Amino acid sequence: MSSLLFARIRQGLSLTRKAWGVIRSHPALVKLPITGGILGLLVFAVFGVPAVFLLNVDNLWPVVGGFALLLIGVYLAEFVVVFYQVALVAGADQLLRGEPPDIVSAKRLARKRLGPIAGWLVVSFLVGFALGAVSERGGVLGRMSAAMGAAIWSLVTFLVLPILAFEGTGPVSALKRSTALFRQRWGQQITGNAVIGGVSGLIVLLGIVAVAGGVCLVIAGGAVAIALGVVLILVGVIVTIGGGVFGGATRGVFGVALYRFVVDNRALEPFTAADLAGVARPATARQT
Repeated sequence: MSSLLFARIRQGLSLTRKAWGVIRSHPALVKLPITGGILGLLVFAVFGVPAVFLLNVDNLWPVVGGFALLLIGVYLAEFVVVFYQVALVAGADQLLRGEPPDIVSAKRLARKRLGPIAGWLVVSFLVGFALGAVSERGGVLGRMSAAMGAAIWSLVTFLVLPILAFEGTGPVSALKRSTALFRQRWGQQITGNAVIGGVSGLIVLLGIVAVAGGVCLVIAGGAVAIALGVVLILVGVIVTIGGGVFGGATRGVFGVALYRFVVDNRALEPFTAADLAGVARPATARQT
């Protein structure tokens, strides 16, 4: 059992290195998730700042308006992030097929999918609210059930972005399609998702620890401590953002490779059929 687990971890690390190697071979692709994250924060700030003021007003309607602005800000910020993730998927697909990635055409493809992206975010938000409600009201059992539900949701929706990008289906059809592909490739989806998520999560955790240490130094006072604290906070923020970008970019590349292997029955370099074979046969499906 332990040998199988270590073999899976090694395989997951190999998949992660190959996915990141694809990104490193064309650094322009990294700009897509970075741009999406920055613009998403700016969009959220536009709605979030006035929302905070409204939520602090001692009157019902301003508070309702504040909540509405907050929801709109979160939705639009996530929309921007997913838009650039879809563009990343399109660019990664070009690169994996041996073509120089065209960022302009990748964004053009993402613009053609604005409707499916918007619909998918509605579905994703509804599921998130449902899981949050279960976690908050169900006690310990509810929190465990919500955590398990979130993990399953992350796995069965792993190929939604490639499906949105290449097939342009609606949100419900994309969910059904991703779930069907997950059943065919569940072994590698779990392996790749777990290891990529673990590596990026560790990087983010190190960044958070650095920020927390910097805050403690600033609070402690003293010119040297404050200076070191500020530097540590800046480094921590950069590391945290880097971890998020790393996770999103590598997950996007791996998702494209796995999607093409299942749908088109071909492994795109640097991935091999052995990398993507997992526990089930590839099944030739609808060509895109």
